[in-house]
Amino acid sequence: MPLSQAQTKVRKISGVIGIDCVRIGGQIESRLDIQQIARRTFRVHRGQFGIWGLFVRRRLRTVCIETRTREALQSYAQLVGNSLPLSMSAPSHVLTAWLPPARYEQLLEHYAYNNELGGTFSTMRATAMGQARHIRECGFTYDVGQTMAGSVTISVPVFNHAGEIQAAIALSGLSRSLEPELACLVDGKPATASAQDMVQLVQTAGREVSRGLGYSGDYLGLNS
Repeated sequence: MPLSQAQTKVRKISGVIGIDCVRIGGQIESRLDIQQIARRTFRVHRGQFGIWGLFVRRRLRTVCIETRTREALQSYAQLVGNSLPLSMSAPSHVLTAWLPPARYEQLLEHYAYNNELGGTFSTMRATAMGQARHIRECGFTYDVGQTMAGSVTISVPVFNHAGEIQAAIALSGLSRSLEPELACLVDGKPATASAQDMVQLVQTAGREVSRGLGYSGDYLGLNS
């Protein structure tokens, strides 16, 4: 049945409105400066010993784009611009763990190709997929001496309004004495309250930055 002129006009107007909404949504999102949002969150928690960092993925590298600590200005700028391989460091593992499965598969293949892994790819793929699944279950990960030499780093995800992984929050410069307790948490074993509180602190910061980006879903089981 042919459309009347009125119906045709309504459809055209609806299409224009839909395009405008998408355009406006994109403009709003582009104005959400994740660095400013993270900076405000870091400022709230700057009394905590250690260095807060905001990390993003740039192809096969992880780059720190914002840091803050309670120390003097020159000390908390030391991580900005640091670039790490996507295969190492807590922020790197967080940035890949929450990728959609198909995108993660592509990334693994690209990484294997660029690093000429050849026949070892299947082993690497299985290990990486298992590690990513475990990180999602734990809600955090950590490294020792990879993000910052000689210290422990705890990292968690930051999600955008669509629930996609956007960045990773990390707290570095932590004592290496924390490592055994974090290992217990990762393995699902009892750990000290101080270790649990430290992880929850970093998760709280990740949730706050995610909320600033418009994320309204459940954040790693934490109450809003």
